[in-house]
Amino acid sequence: MNKTKYRIVDMKKFLSFIIITSITIAAIFFMLAKNQKVYSSTYKYNYREIIVKEGDTLWNIAIENMPKNYDVRKMVFEIKEFNQMVDANIYPGDLIKIPIKHNP
Repeated sequence: MNKTKYRIVDMKKFLSFIIITSITIAAIFFMLAKNQKVYSSTYKYNYREIIVKEGDTLWNIAIENMPKNYDVRKMVFEIKEFNQMVDANIYPGDLIKIPIKHNP
Protein backbone atom coordinates (compact mmCIF):
# COMPACT_ATOMS: atom_id res chain seq x y z
CA MET A 1 0.00 0.00 0.00
CA ASN A 2 1.28 3.41 -0.91
CA LYS A 3 0.85 6.01 1.87
CA THR A 4 0.42 9.62 0.96
CA LYS A 5 2.75 11.88 2.93
CA TYR A 6 1.67 15.33 3.97
CA ARG A 7 3.90 18.17 4.94
CA ILE A 8 3.21 21.57 6.42
CA VAL A 9 4.06 24.31 3.95
CA ASP A 10 3.25 27.38 6.04
CA MET A 11 3.62 26.85 9.82
CA LYS A 12 1.92 30.17 10.75
CA LYS A 13 -1.22 29.33 8.78
CA PHE A 14 -1.27 25.82 10.20
CA LEU A 15 -0.97 27.03 13.81
CA SER A 16 -3.59 29.74 13.32
CA PHE A 17 -5.93 27.11 11.83
CA ILE A 18 -5.40 24.83 14.85
CA ILE A 19 -5.96 27.70 17.33
CA ILE A 20 -9.11 28.99 15.60
CA THR A 21 -10.51 25.47 15.30
CA SER A 22 -9.81 24.78 19.00
CA ILE A 23 -11.46 28.03 20.09
CA THR A 24 -14.50 27.32 17.91
CA ILE A 25 -14.90 23.80 19.29
CA ALA A 26 -14.52 25.07 22.87
CA ALA A 27 -17.10 27.82 22.28
CA ILE A 28 -19.59 25.35 20.83
CA PHE A 29 -18.99 22.95 23.71
CA PHE A 30 -19.59 25.62 26.36
CA MET A 31 -22.73 26.88 24.64
CA LEU A 32 -24.18 23.38 24.53
CA ALA A 33 -23.01 22.43 28.02
CA LYS A 34 -24.39 25.55 29.67
CA ASN A 35 -27.57 24.87 31.60
CA GLN A 36 -30.01 27.03 29.71
CA LYS A 37 -33.63 27.28 30.61
CA VAL A 38 -36.32 28.48 28.31
CA TYR A 39 -38.45 31.19 29.85
CA SER A 40 -41.85 32.03 28.52
CA SER A 41 -44.71 34.23 29.63
CA THR A 42 -47.04 31.23 29.38
CA TYR A 43 -45.25 29.41 32.18
CA LYS A 44 -45.42 31.56 35.28
CA TYR A 45 -44.12 30.42 38.61
CA ASN A 46 -46.14 31.01 41.71
CA TYR A 47 -43.88 32.25 44.46
CA ARG A 48 -43.89 34.05 47.75
CA GLU A 49 -41.38 36.73 48.68
CA ILE A 50 -39.74 36.62 52.09
CA ILE A 51 -37.41 39.16 53.66
CA VAL A 52 -34.72 37.40 55.66
CA LYS A 53 -34.68 38.23 59.37
CA GLU A 54 -31.86 37.88 61.87
CA GLY A 55 -31.31 34.19 62.67
CA ASP A 56 -33.08 32.86 59.56
CA THR A 57 -31.42 30.07 57.62
CA LEU A 58 -32.32 28.75 54.21
CA TRP A 59 -33.00 25.38 55.82
CA ASN A 60 -35.55 26.86 58.29
CA ILE A 61 -37.21 28.94 55.58
CA ALA A 62 -37.53 25.81 53.43
CA ILE A 63 -39.07 23.84 56.32
CA GLU A 64 -41.61 26.61 57.01
CA ASN A 65 -42.67 26.90 53.35
CA MET A 66 -42.65 23.35 52.01
CA PRO A 67 -45.64 21.03 51.68
CA LYS A 68 -46.20 18.16 54.06
CA ASN A 69 -44.02 15.07 53.39
CA TYR A 70 -41.67 17.03 51.09
CA ASP A 71 -37.90 16.59 51.27
CA VAL A 72 -36.32 19.66 52.87
CA ARG A 73 -33.08 19.15 50.92
CA LYS A 74 -35.01 19.28 47.67
CA MET A 75 -36.83 22.42 48.81
CA VAL A 76 -33.53 24.13 49.72
CA PHE A 77 -32.14 23.19 46.30
CA GLU A 78 -35.24 24.55 44.55
CA ILE A 79 -35.09 27.84 46.49
CA LYS A 80 -31.42 28.24 45.61
CA GLU A 81 -32.10 27.47 41.95
CA PHE A 82 -35.17 29.72 41.81
CA ASN A 83 -33.16 32.65 43.23
CA GLN A 84 -30.02 31.78 41.22
CA MET A 85 -27.99 31.44 44.41
CA VAL A 86 -24.47 29.99 44.34
CA ASP A 87 -24.55 28.86 47.97
CA ALA A 88 -26.97 28.83 50.89
CA ASN A 89 -25.67 31.99 52.56
CA ILE A 90 -28.43 34.49 53.31
CA TYR A 91 -28.29 37.73 55.27
CA PRO A 92 -30.86 39.84 57.13
CA GLY A 93 -32.67 42.11 54.69
CA ASP A 94 -32.23 39.78 51.70
CA LEU A 95 -35.35 39.25 49.59
CA ILE A 96 -35.87 35.58 48.73
CA LYS A 97 -38.51 34.18 46.41
CA ILE A 98 -39.96 30.88 47.60
CA PRO A 99 -41.61 28.69 44.92
CA ILE A 100 -45.06 27.66 46.05
CA LYS A 101 -45.37 23.89 46.13
CA HIS A 102 -48.62 22.00 46.37
CA ASN A 103 -49.10 18.60 47.93
CA PRO A 104 -49.16 15.90 45.27
